[in-house]
Amino acid sequence: MGYSGGLDSAVLLHLLARAELPVTAVHVNHGISPQADNWQAHCETFAKAMGVPFIGHKVQVCREDGGLEQAARSARYRVFEKVMAPGDQILLAHHGDDQTETLLLRLMRGAGIEGLAAMDECRALSEGRSVLRPLLRVSREELELYARAQGLAWIEDESNADLAFDRNYIRSQVVPALTARWPVVNRVSRAVENLRESAGLLQDIALDDLRGCAHCEARFGESIDLQGFRALSVPRQKNLLRMWIRQLGGRMPESAQLQEGLEQVRAAADAQPAVTLGDLVLRRYRDRLYLTPQLQPLSDSVAGETVWRWDGMCNLELTDGWTLQPDKGWPAGEYTVHFRRGGERARPSSRSHSQTLKKLLQEYALEPWLRGLVPLIYTGDELVAVGDLFVTAKGPSQPPIWRFLD
Repeated sequence: MGYSGGLDSAVLLHLLARAELPVTAVHVNHGISPQADNWQAHCETFAKAMGVPFIGHKVQVCREDGGLEQAARSARYRVFEKVMAPGDQILLAHHGDDQTETLLLRLMRGAGIEGLAAMDECRALSEGRSVLRPLLRVSREELELYARAQGLAWIEDESNADLAFDRNYIRSQVVPALTARWPVVNRVSRAVENLRESAGLLQDIALDDLRGCAHCEARFGESIDLQGFRALSVPRQKNLLRMWIRQLGGRMPESAQLQEGLEQVRAAADAQPAVTLGDLVLRRYRDRLYLTPQLQPLSDSVAGETVWRWDGMCNLELTDGWTLQPDKGWPAGEYTVHFRRGGERARPSSRSHSQTLKKLLQEYALEPWLRGLVPLIYTGDELVAVGDLFVTAKGPSQPPIWRFLD
């Protein structure tokens, strides 16, 4: 479990230890406070007193990573992913007051339904791992009553009093005023359930629309039918894009990015837009709309000078995740591999004459953003294959496998 040493995580660790559940306390030392090392020592002492294994990790927080709060959160999750084995669960001690603050914070940022649905009690990660928040329906007041009754000690982070942080302002100035009139934690819990139900319906609609647009895996990323996408209303187009990005594990884009993406989709037929959506890229080619990872541009030296030696038997790592792999009919041999240098010609085995490689890549419908990355495979000075697109008259019976391994 994530153990910061604060009230909520101290209570959760105590409850787990009393229940004799197999758990490890994971403490992330952000190094922001002058007391950070003392807090880590306190957490290790408390965990040992509870008979719980303890792991402490010191991290560097990059303030440019979306601000201090977001950067600290990103650093924590990187640690969690590092220490979790496939199938593990990370328990976090977020409580009802945290849920209230999150909803109000996102409301002030103009979030939509999915954002306002706030934190999940259970959220799936990769490799069968998951995040669990068992205290989301419990108020901070109830946690403090429990901690005092059990004689627990916890850390008070001095930064919680700094009103420069939006969450602290909401916690100290907004929530108390609301709580004086309404049972806020209970009301927010109900609202989040309703919002989550609505978000689930939007996801179902998006999945149906994604299937209706002939969604499929591409050589690099995924693609959908452009005409089918254009036939949807704008709200459904946005809903589909958000779901598609989420399925690919991307970060949600800003509203302005999403709007720019839709405008580029409607651009002239011969346009080849590339719009960044979070950490993915929306692209268009012919009658398909693509969502791909970022592509690192090749330097002139890599594109023009890099040559790989390949035995045709093992996987050959090229650059930035691209590989060549021998297919069933690909023979062992002494091959050299490099990228396009300009002016190449080739004669596919099915043709009687050669053409420029530029024209052939267009005919074989290779996406324009991949044409500088396609590997050219030679035996001596003889071009025998172009990626997985075709072999030449003097090449093997079929091309190798060319793929991107993220």
